[in-house]
Amino acid sequence: MQIANYENTLISLFDEFNKYPRKDLAITEIRKKGRKDGFRCPFCDEYLILRAGNMNEPHFAHKQGKSCTVARSYEQYERQVKRESAQHSVIRDVIYDDLRTQERYKPDLKVEHGYKAKAEGSWKVVPDIIVKKGHYEFGISVLTNVYQEGDESLVKIIRKRNQYFDEKGLNNIWFIEDQELSLDLSYRVLFLWESETLLSTKTDWDHKWDKLLNNLSGKDTYSISEAFNYNEKQILQNDVRSLYYVHSTPDGISFSVHRIIFDELEPPYRAFAVTTGYKMQLTEALVIQDYLQLSNDDFENRQMDIFKLDFAKGIDRITQIDEGRTEDTNQLNDIEIPLPQIVRQNKPQKDLPVIYWDDGTVTYLIERLKRKYISVEDAALLAQYLRHNRELVIFKGWDLRDIKKMAFEALGKISDPNVRIHLIEIVDL
Repeated sequence: MQIANYENTLISLFDEFNKYPRKDLAITEIRKKGRKDGFRCPFCDEYLILRAGNMNEPHFAHKQGKSCTVARSYEQYERQVKRESAQHSVIRDVIYDDLRTQERYKPDLKVEHGYKAKAEGSWKVVPDIIVKKGHYEFGISVLTNVYQEGDESLVKIIRKRNQYFDEKGLNNIWFIEDQELSLDLSYRVLFLWESETLLSTKTDWDHKWDKLLNNLSGKDTYSISEAFNYNEKQILQNDVRSLYYVHSTPDGISFSVHRIIFDELEPPYRAFAVTTGYKMQLTEALVIQDYLQLSNDDFENRQMDIFKLDFAKGIDRITQIDEGRTEDTNQLNDIEIPLPQIVRQNKPQKDLPVIYWDDGTVTYLIERLKRKYISVEDAALLAQYLRHNRELVIFKGWDLRDIKKMAFEALGKISDPNVRIHLIEIVDL
């Protein structure tokens, strides 16, 4: 292992090596101290020696026949967290110290490092911290170095750990370093790495959010994604989950709580942001009653009020667009259209030529429609193409329903009646 007690002080081998100008000199000097019983195990107080060969990196070890269970568990834990950044131990220790403080006035609370709590059970992997409140036990794990490079291997690691913890009957809460947090509230989308999709938790507040979403969507003909103009990739299920991110600043460590619904579980991974997210100070987030707090009731209720208000506004917006679309359809015959090419759209379809374009042209027109910035000519061409080439559109990978949805949304932004005529044609296909 990489730590030892030296002169009543816990030291790391890394720091000891940095005291010497050369590695070989460091090995010689540290080895001499070990031979003269200068180092002790921080767990069992037995003497430690330095082992440094060609096969393994330098490390402290018990003398032959003197190894202890906790030391072996700690060595396993060292290998487990080797992939983590230096910030990992900082975050872990701050969380640990704060939770240990609560032990003083909560006699049924026990907080311990995972490697020590599960040493006797010889667990293959352990959480960073184990918390036991009465008969309820859970783990806390901090994850750093979450980024694209190495995400595939990290996914395998997390899956194995989650499976192992499930087999052991341990609920584990993940805290993710905020380095890769990517949230775009203007589109209510949280972009994720695959590894992040495996780190969510289902809490009591998530169940309350499920109930709210079921009530809202059950009372209206429009879905949650339609009300919030969210570009869903699949039909969203009312299954809210939580992700917890850790923020480290010179002033301290805080947490942010994000309630989400997973959308795409393949690249690009994304989720619908149910809440805007909010930050909590460490001392507030880590309060343990019968369970770990990790939420602020006032903030959650406020977020719910905002969500209900935004949902109602979204429904009003869609209703107005729908009513406007119906009105536009009823008044088409009363609109004077000076452009001859638009008049030609009212001829029988059999008189119109079947047109075939390459994907580039179609992509260009659809992109203009998606941006809600399309000219009369382009709208007319796109409507004509879609009318005559529905099967070809699907064959080329476009979903006609998505295109119709884009046209429907564009009706809420574009006021030009000459463009709206063709948008209505697309919606009514």
